[in-house]
Amino acid sequence: MRFNRLFRVLIGICLFLSSHLLRAEPMLNGIGVHQELGREVFIGALFSESLSNDADTLINNIQPMRMELKIVAPDGLTTRRFSRMWIEGMAVNSKADALTAQADNMVKFDGMFKGRFLNGDFVSFTNTPGKGVDIAVNGVVLGNIKDNLFFSMLLSTWIGKIPLSSDYRDSLLKVGDVDAGLRSRFNSINPSNARVAEVKAWSEPLAAEKETKNAEIPKEVAAQERPVAKVEVPKLDVPAIEKPTLNIPAPSAPAASSIATTSSVPAKPVVVAATKPEEAEEDDGPALTAQTLLARQFYVSDAIKIIRGKTKYPQRALDRGYAGNVRVAVVIDRQGNILNTDLLEKSQYDMLNREALDAIKRSAPFPALPAEIAGARFEFTVPMRWALPE
Repeated sequence: MRFNRLFRVLIGICLFLSSHLLRAEPMLNGIGVHQELGREVFIGALFSESLSNDADTLINNIQPMRMELKIVAPDGLTTRRFSRMWIEGMAVNSKADALTAQADNMVKFDGMFKGRFLNGDFVSFTNTPGKGVDIAVNGVVLGNIKDNLFFSMLLSTWIGKIPLSSDYRDSLLKVGDVDAGLRSRFNSINPSNARVAEVKAWSEPLAAEKETKNAEIPKEVAAQERPVAKVEVPKLDVPAIEKPTLNIPAPSAPAASSIATTSSVPAKPVVVAATKPEEAEEDDGPALTAQTLLARQFYVSDAIKIIRGKTKYPQRALDRGYAGNVRVAVVIDRQGNILNTDLLEKSQYDMLNREALDAIKRSAPFPALPAEIAGARFEFTVPMRWALPE
């Protein structure tokens, strides 16, 4: 009897260990190409332990997951612009309290990347429950964010309710049903050994500097050192800003008598607006702090609410059942005046492209930039979606 009880305990332990040791590698959920101005920027892939075409399920389920991106832009991509692309995506898909709680992690994330990504570079974000998120470039781990919720916020940038690119979002939610040619192309992109060595050097200067400083401190002085109290970053002194929601007021529509009753032309279409990041002039700016990062995120959220309220569903597009996605890059001065707008992603329907630009013009001038946002110009992008309900 005693032997049987011991045997059952051993079997249970073996089953427990095998379930963890033999845990399946995350599977490919989808692959997509992210474009700007009709040019490919990167090819991205999403891997998860359990496949799903439901974005909320993937975002909210803490499981082994991985995002991989391979840079395909011929001229590369600045790392500052890359990291802030995710940071601003988090801003429009997360609540204000979550942004505040993750501010230090976002600053750490922003500081991991140096210089410029080159064509062929490979970026990965690996989420391991209980261990956080490993961020790596060309196989070189640059750091770890020990909060699994940070991965969910990163993921929401691309598959959240207000994604930076609706087409890219859809391509990541294919439940493994991906184009074989695109998968082959993705797998064929690999960095050179020389480039891997360059990326390794990104973190070496900091390590060398730390060792030098430690060597310069006499042992007797070091022994007398006492821990220094951590200085809290002052909270941003700006009005509380509600996070944009998808409960968008219905756009102006014709009277019920003039609207077709067929399912192809609904009476209450949906308009969705969101954002993306600043461009070249900001790439060489100072490193972000928790205070400046939150100032940017809250400002962009506020700008989105303004644009959303000015966006309409064009009557002719409504009558013809047109739907589509548009992304516009907006550059403003410190007073909130528009300096430039550019269509990064166009719809196949010109009337939707024009409405996107007109809605932004109707929203100007935007609020003046707060002191926490440095520079003479500020750039963000506005993805907009006109969707006909099923």
